[in-house]
Amino acid sequence: MSPAPVPARHVLIATQVVFFVCVIMCIFVSHSREAEIYGISYYGVHAPTLPLVAIGYGVGSVGLWRTAKYLSPLDVPKIFAPGLLVVAIGLPLLLITPFNHGAFFNWAHMTVGIVIGVTQMATSTYLLFRQRQFSTTVAFFLQLAGGIVAAVSLPDWGFHHMLDGQMVFELGFAWCLIQWTYVAPDKKRQMADLSLSFDDE
Repeated sequence: MSPAPVPARHVLIATQVVFFVCVIMCIFVSHSREAEIYGISYYGVHAPTLPLVAIGYGVGSVGLWRTAKYLSPLDVPKIFAPGLLVVAIGLPLLLITPFNHGAFFNWAHMTVGIVIGVTQMATSTYLLFRQRQFSTTVAFFLQLAGGIVAAVSLPDWGFHHMLDGQMVFELGFAWCLIQWTYVAPDKKRQMADLSLSFDDE
């Protein structure tokens, strides 16, 4: 298999690092009960942390968009590039739909969040079935575990670990994507190899 172009990997890793660093800085600024209840979204409506979240989401969005463009020529599942584009568009939408500004924005914010989460999970699932490597499997189940923790934190059951679940979920997703940049086969090279095999026959 031919790995993805090195720039794709560098862009993805660098932008994901910026995203996580910004969120971690938000946690240091304000690790409150509200953050555990509302998750990363809390930092988008909390004035001291809003600039950090905006930078993290913005850089993360650009990184995912460019990664989708880099990897679209490769032999990746059809959901891959559109999935990354959905997440890339969804991140800024989370910022412009503050959940604490009335029912409309709250529902809009939740809808965008659900679409992003489902898309990320679907993308990782496709990647898992296409490339059954140990590290990819670990990343997938890490993401799944984070998603479950975040999901059970939604109802008012007193289980306030939304922030923890989302962080683990995003870490697993990023790990899956980075793994794929090492193993995604090149369509052109596959076609060339196939052509050579027919010529040999």
